[in-house]
Amino acid sequence: MSRLLIDVGNSSAKWAVFDGYNLNAQRHSGSVSEFAAVLDAEVHDKTSVWIASVRGEQFDQALVSELQALEFTGVHICGTALLEDGLLNSYEEPSRMGADRWFAMLGARACQPGPLLVIDVGSAVTCDLVATDGRHLGGYIFPGPALMEAALQLNTRKVRYTDSLESTIVPGQSTAECVASGISAAVLGAVKQVCEQYPDHHIIFTGGGAAGLKALGLAGDWRPDLVLEGLLRRALGTDVAFTT
Repeated sequence: MSRLLIDVGNSSAKWAVFDGYNLNAQRHSGSVSEFAAVLDAEVHDKTSVWIASVRGEQFDQALVSELQALEFTGVHICGTALLEDGLLNSYEEPSRMGADRWFAMLGARACQPGPLLVIDVGSAVTCDLVATDGRHLGGYIFPGPALMEAALQLNTRKVRYTDSLESTIVPGQSTAECVASGISAAVLGAVKQVCEQYPDHHIIFTGGGAAGLKALGLAGDWRPDLVLEGLLRRALGTDVAFTT
């Protein structure tokens, strides 16, 4: 039996079918109906579906309904646990941690032993610390590049441009270039500050904006499908505890 794994982020979704050997992830940014139609056309085994989502309950219910209408069965919305596969949640209410962070940490622990710093660069940037024994030591959350750009566009009168932004920390010579350099410097500076605080933690980073950090010289392992890798741990039936 293969397993369909879906990572629903704030702006797009990633999905892959695990056939026992490989994860070949694809990204989709259309509507719920369009996404379900793509899955219907591409996925042959519809009996095992595992979803990690941060989009919200309304989106999740709509996606489940669309999939069930297309005869997908065994659909699981996967939340954060207290204890899973040796990973211990630090939150007083474990379910309040974003599923993306939890499954990214599970994926990181599955591929790398020892103390970890897991960095996910999406709409928000999250940095999570994991001890060698699996304890989540806490983390950091701050706006990602797209949110920073949107805040400047929304809350200033003179910061206006139509150019697309590229990751760079070279001083800009146009408004767009200045914004690109400022955002890159802010994100990279914050991430580097966290990394310098925990030099013994192995860095693993993921997320749609992580390639930009990699291009700017962030050292570490880049695993673009890390959340799906962690979600696979749940799908394979590792030990899970959800309450104290």
